Amino acid sequence: MNAEKRLKIFVQTLSVGLMFMLSGLVYVQLIRHAVYRDMSEGNRLRVTPLMASRGAVYDRNGDILVKDVLSFNASVIHSRVKDVKALAGVLNAVCGVPEHESEACIRKSGARPYSPVCVVPDIGIKEAIQLEEIESDYPGLILQVSTKRRYIAGKKGANVLGHLGPINSSEFKRLKHYGYRINDLVGRDGIEKSYDNYLRGIHGGKQVEVDHLGREIRTLGYREPAPGRDVHLTIDLGLQEFCDGLLDGKRGAIVAMDADNGALLAMASAPSYDPEIFIDRRRSDEVGPLLNDREYPLINRAVSGAYPPGSVFKLIVAAGALETGKAVPETSAVCRGIFRLGRATYHCWRKNGHGEQNMTEAIKNSCNIYFYRLGLLLGVEDIARFAGKFGFGERTGIDLPNEAKGTVPTQKWKKDRFRERWYKGETVNYAIGQGYLLVTPVQIARMMSVFANKGYLVRPHLVKRIGNIRVNDDDGIKLDISPGTLDTVRKGLTECVNGDRGTGVKARLSGIVVSGKTGTAQTSRKKSHGWFAGFAPFDRAKLVVVVFDEYGGKGGYYAAETAAEVFREALRLGIL
Repeated sequence: MNAEKRLKIFVQTLSVGLMFMLSGLVYVQLIRHAVYRDMSEGNRLRVTPLMASRGAVYDRNGDILVKDVLSFNASVIHSRVKDVKALAGVLNAVCGVPEHESEACIRKSGARPYSPVCVVPDIGIKEAIQLEEIESDYPGLILQVSTKRRYIAGKKGANVLGHLGPINSSEFKRLKHYGYRINDLVGRDGIEKSYDNYLRGIHGGKQVEVDHLGREIRTLGYREPAPGRDVHLTIDLGLQEFCDGLLDGKRGAIVAMDADNGALLAMASAPSYDPEIFIDRRRSDEVGPLLNDREYPLINRAVSGAYPPGSVFKLIVAAGALETGKAVPETSAVCRGIFRLGRATYHCWRKNGHGEQNMTEAIKNSCNIYFYRLGLLLGVEDIARFAGKFGFGERTGIDLPNEAKGTVPTQKWKKDRFRERWYKGETVNYAIGQGYLLVTPVQIARMMSVFANKGYLVRPHLVKRIGNIRVNDDDGIKLDISPGTLDTVRKGLTECVNGDRGTGVKARLSGIVVSGKTGTAQTSRKKSHGWFAGFAPFDRAKLVVVVFDEYGGKGGYYAAETAAEVFREALRLGIL
């Protein structure tokens, strides 16, 4: 082969090679330009989110109930991870996390390859320093400083404060335009949910330039996160913890409310739960059993549970009969322990009866026979009308989620619900707070406020201030109830606790006049609910207390005695 031919072959080979190189350059520079540009920028630029802290929650005295505390998280950016097993190994060595767990988390982070994903939350300061020192040796590993929610009192007040939970995909689609991020925690119940928009802050971020080892060279952009606003409650931490302690080991609720303005000083519900279960990944195995607990600790019984009120409801029947002129304070009836209506026989709780009773005595002794007769005089529609006037059958407007309306039955309600007409025997049961009637403990507290403050139906509330702005300062509704009616019922309430052999005698205290009413509500389980609702002091009421003892028996026992303890503690704390 001569030199000319060899040169020709060389030129042709070189031309083909140059064509391939040129094609590669066109592919990289033009066709794949955007992809490689993003990869280059991704290696040179790093955007680190700066999470805003949630606002704290305080009680009425400035004692902290919930706050965010500093937390360190070991996170990964999946797109930069070079060796998953090596990274899992170092997390095991430094943080003690089993390799298979962290490896699984790292692989799952691939769903969001360019965003930091927490693998090991809330590590200690010592571990955080160790990881920071070796961060550059393990591509994709980053140490994030964040906050963690702390519920100072644990289970105490949990149903009021609520809890947080991760935002789900549907919520994120709806809320992302309002600044929410995919890894945000949002309020799931209680104050955390009702005031989530105020408590959550506005996230910030930092854009930095890094070298090939991932080390920061300079900051290119920075937006300071704005913390959430603090929320100040009407709750008194001392009284709240005391009420929670009274319910330890029981099921029920206690409500302690300012008689004049509806500010709640305590709201306890039992059984309770620890809100941190939902945000501590190390306790995630506790969530399932909590959700499936047949005693329903996640339900705030004070606002979300609806129950028959029993004899506490007799106050409504008494007020209705007096206001409509169907009865006067002197109206009397003889109680011999039984009452016959057609072929049906109804009993008083006292087997041998109470003898002759006027209205004050009937309230004091909680005489069923008297109120059977009074209920028939008043009638189902007027009973329902006065129940509605006192706030039953509607939400109170309390600033908590999931409030129950309860049920105030009427003839139409029964016809629509069961396709049946109303019977007189149902009116008899209605008059003593049984049958279809259902109420919440906070509705009972609202009703009792009318007799405590002499005529005003207040709105129960828990928040008095957001930051420096006062809220919930609205006045109560003045009911069209005559002073004479209020005086008659108030006299019966005082006699119930302080009179000879009154059903609420266990609520009696020395040095302060407690007025109130007991209730025993029968249920389908053949176990009765116990109720006590009252206020103190009689002459200038400051505090309304409602005790609901779920399946606990007669209200004149535990419920009344517990209410006395609440009043006594309020006196000690200077609330009364």
